[in-house]
Amino acid sequence: MSQPLPARTLILFGLVNLPLSMLMSPTAAILPNFYIEHTAVTLGMMATVTLTSRLFDGVTDPIIGLLSDRLGSRKPLMVLGGLLCALAVWRLFTPHSDASLGYLLSWYLLLALGWTLVEIPHSAMAAELSRDYQQRNRISLWRQILGFAGGVLFMASPLLLGVGRAFTPEVMSSLALFVALALPLTLVLMCWRIPEPRVHGQHRIRPGDMLQVLKSLPWLRHFLLTQVLFGLATGAVSSLFVIYASHYLQLGDAIARIAVPMTLAMALSMPLWLQLLKRVDKHRLWAVSAPGMMLLLLVIVNIEPGPQALMPMALTMTLFGALMGLSALVLPSMLGDLVDVDVAHNGRDRAGILFAFQALVVKLNQGVGGAIGLTIPAWFGFSAVGELSDAAVIGLKLAFAGWPCLLLAPMVLLAWCYPLDRKTHAALGATMVAQNSSNA
Repeated sequence: MSQPLPARTLILFGLVNLPLSMLMSPTAAILPNFYIEHTAVTLGMMATVTLTSRLFDGVTDPIIGLLSDRLGSRKPLMVLGGLLCALAVWRLFTPHSDASLGYLLSWYLLLALGWTLVEIPHSAMAAELSRDYQQRNRISLWRQILGFAGGVLFMASPLLLGVGRAFTPEVMSSLALFVALALPLTLVLMCWRIPEPRVHGQHRIRPGDMLQVLKSLPWLRHFLLTQVLFGLATGAVSSLFVIYASHYLQLGDAIARIAVPMTLAMALSMPLWLQLLKRVDKHRLWAVSAPGMMLLLLVIVNIEPGPQALMPMALTMTLFGALMGLSALVLPSMLGDLVDVDVAHNGRDRAGILFAFQALVVKLNQGVGGAIGLTIPAWFGFSAVGELSDAAVIGLKLAFAGWPCLLLAPMVLLAWCYPLDRKTHAALGATMVAQNSSNA
């Protein structure tokens, strides 16, 4: 194993993810209701913005990945993205009362662009900080833990500001000010204190590499297919969690008592997973975690509704969160290992392009997985108004557990048979050392 990176370096690098993580997933959860309550935006307008932003991501993510690789330095794009985010988050989180579709769409897309300009180069740089199989897990650990801390800070901000539980305009403006200051500051600290890793690839990156990388790396196709199945499953669970707990289990007033332990478990379980990953290959541990998720979902659909459901629901979702913490840890690390495959076999460091594909897959999984999860109960007559029919209950259970389990079953096989293990990666390291010696 190579020399371990100092914890100070990992913290300074991962600290960027704290304010960055406050911009997308928490924002997606809170922003729709906030705009509907405080502006002229309707639910239909919000749906239009969400769809448009996904199409926008489909264009910008690969382009930014390509630019990040072509420039050779990851830092300029991150600094530009941080400045765009600072401007956009302030305008997006502090709308005037008559703000409508044009206002929301323009600032939302600018925020998405700024976020991508930071996220993709930052992920690529994380893969390049170390070429060691195990060290990548440590880099991912700090990056993800600090990201979860940002998400918890976002969701807890009304309580921390002493205004109860509502995301009022005052809370949103405070969050905007924090992110607008913290993101550029953490980026400046990172750029100042952490040297740019040396790029190993010797060939200039071309636009054609965006498609060529999929053809030349069959292991990348294997990895992305596995992640698609996993992400569609977890996307359905995420989209239905509040609906299932509120409308079927009758725990609408206790959502926070379920969600907070689950989120904490994601972060607090990561050091445990890191220790296990010293002995078990990443893909094998990821594969083993999926049957655990399936078992927990089957337990949940057998919990009877009512106040007594709180404890078993909170416990099972906390365990589910711990398993989600594993995937958050290993997936960036596994993709970083694929960057080494590309360098060793093709002589190109295309980390930006690879992480752009992953970012796009994650966003599509959230959107498509959530949409499918919400559509299945509707087919069975689910309505948020009135009592649930027997058919609606069946639809909810199929969407929350049946459909995800159907996706996770083949995912287990694909993850278990993933060919890039610890020994194979060590051989790649020797190949890259030989290449560097010959090019010296």
